[in-house]
Amino acid sequence: MTVELKLGMREYEGRRVCFVDLPGTYGISGTSLEEVVAREFIVSSEPDIVMVLVDSTAPERTLYLAIQVLELTPNVVLVFTKTDEAHPRGIHIHYDKLEEYLGVPVIPVSALKGEGIRDLLEALLNYKSRIKRSEPLTIDYGPLEHFIREIASLIEEEGALRQYPSRWIAIRLLEGDMRIEDLLKQEGKEALLKRVWNIIDSARRVLGGDLTELAIRQRFAFVDSLIRRVVVRTKVEGGSSLEKVLRRPLAGLLFSTALTLGVFLLIFSINTGFPLNILLELAGQEGLAEAVSTYSLSGIVSMGFNELSSLAESGLSAVNAPHWFVSLVANGIIPGVGSVLSFFPLILMVFLFLAMLEDSGLMPRMAVAFHSTLSKFGLSGRAVYPLVISVGCNVPGVMTSRTSLDDVERHELIFSVPFIPCQARLVVGLAFAMALFKSAVMQAVAVVFIYALGAAAALLTAIIIRKAIYGIRESPELIMELPPIHKPKAKVVWWLTWDNTKHFLRKAGLIIFSLSIVVWALLYTGPEGYLPDVYGENFFQHSFAAIIGNAVAPALTPFGLNYTQAWKVGFALVNGLVAKEVVLDSLSVLHGGANPIAAIRALGLNIAQGLGILAFITLYLPCLATLAVMYQESKSLRKTLISLMYMMGLAYIVALLVYYITSALLTLL
Repeated sequence: MTVELKLGMREYEGRRVCFVDLPGTYGISGTSLEEVVAREFIVSSEPDIVMVLVDSTAPERTLYLAIQVLELTPNVVLVFTKTDEAHPRGIHIHYDKLEEYLGVPVIPVSALKGEGIRDLLEALLNYKSRIKRSEPLTIDYGPLEHFIREIASLIEEEGALRQYPSRWIAIRLLEGDMRIEDLLKQEGKEALLKRVWNIIDSARRVLGGDLTELAIRQRFAFVDSLIRRVVVRTKVEGGSSLEKVLRRPLAGLLFSTALTLGVFLLIFSINTGFPLNILLELAGQEGLAEAVSTYSLSGIVSMGFNELSSLAESGLSAVNAPHWFVSLVANGIIPGVGSVLSFFPLILMVFLFLAMLEDSGLMPRMAVAFHSTLSKFGLSGRAVYPLVISVGCNVPGVMTSRTSLDDVERHELIFSVPFIPCQARLVVGLAFAMALFKSAVMQAVAVVFIYALGAAAALLTAIIIRKAIYGIRESPELIMELPPIHKPKAKVVWWLTWDNTKHFLRKAGLIIFSLSIVVWALLYTGPEGYLPDVYGENFFQHSFAAIIGNAVAPALTPFGLNYTQAWKVGFALVNGLVAKEVVLDSLSVLHGGANPIAAIRALGLNIAQGLGILAFITLYLPCLATLAVMYQESKSLRKTLISLMYMMGLAYIVALLVYYITSALLTLL
């Protein structure tokens, strides 16, 4: 085995990273030359970060080295390799939880598949913000603790070997590290060393055993405790009948489509009432259909926060709080929190479904099933994951573009998945459909229309990016190892579900909440300040939002709208840039607090105008939170702004086409 140091350079995002490959070793105890070379480099060369490789297929054995390094320095990034092999073997590792326990970045990678390399480079460049600990890791060595503290105290008193942590030196001396003893002698600390030997002799007498063996046993006990908390092993068996079905291209595609569609219809029925309410209405159960919509999860959350807003308004008014503050809390902050929480059940259910697919081994097979279809649009089968997530919310859909195998496909997804209609656009679409059509069948057709339109725009955008912008004619290849299908483990499913939902709440939740406050400011303030104090109930037409709405009104006249219709629709569309559900809130506000369906009807739109505007709502920017994440993932302000202009332009052109084509068809009929 070589003990030479090898250097390598890598440029990433305009910065050069120097890698130093240390001798291969399973520890840094100093029992071999390669162990001494490795730890001396860590101490004397003062690298910015120490990258320790852990084998995902054998975490119990290979995590030991990482723990030893963490006892020496906190500046560590753990890299779990061979992640592509772990899942097929039924090994599930909760990387985020392990990162939380150890306080250092934990990055899963597959060198063979090229997965996780981008995340690793970003973790190395931003390690200062990722490392949560300031001191080396402390392990409880049980019966050795008293002697460790005693020796560490002597080391600190003498100021010996300042380049090493005193506790680490004490542990090494108890384990009989000759290299540390030689270093102490070189510093002229023979007297100190004799006192240490006396303590070690005392420890042997008291504990009656091999101190090295005891220390190793305690260290492995710590590793085992980590493994029990972050690793789950599942027995995998191949050759099931379902596996045979999924191997067939057509059968696999039909099964995957039916499963995804069926589960999402169930999820949407629970969260919004659609399409169950449509089916009940077709069956002549109008009262039950209305109850399903009203008492869906989103409906219950909305009612709860409306009641909370009323209580807050009356309570704050009773204590004579300033009018603007009462409005900010009741009409801004509380609805903002409610907006975030109304998405929570849907996002949780979507990620729960995806976690079950991933853990069971079905997701890779679904990727294979969809690959032939998606490859026609310049995407691989792996793109099905972010596309499906975007049906719930575009923010995590854009974030999941990180699973792409190359940067081209990643950029395709970053700038195409925002076209996929999310729950917020479904709610707006349902309101427009119910306002425009009395027939339940036509309402269902209108909703299907927005999904078809959004999917077509997403796929068109993806292929334009690959072929026109990057000049690549070939679609990405799909190379995947298919794990055996097995029953998903509840613990692993919860890990995946909660981690993804938590990331959504952290990333999108804060943005959505903050922007809800911005919406309040646009609606309730204007050049004269807080408008209700100046204009009373008819203040909205003087707000900043109305001013912007008036500015965009001329662009809406080609839809046959009169001035009043144009500025009101423009007002709603401008507010919809923040979040799509705000479109309905804005129209309700403009019509004296009427329910969204009544507010849309009050605009006096005909079917062609309504469908044209609905097409625009479907395709233009889903929300500012999505725009922020697009910039975060692409790291390019230029590309993000170009994408924004593209979305707005495409939405406008398609909306006009929908309006004129529908008008022509209605004239013919």
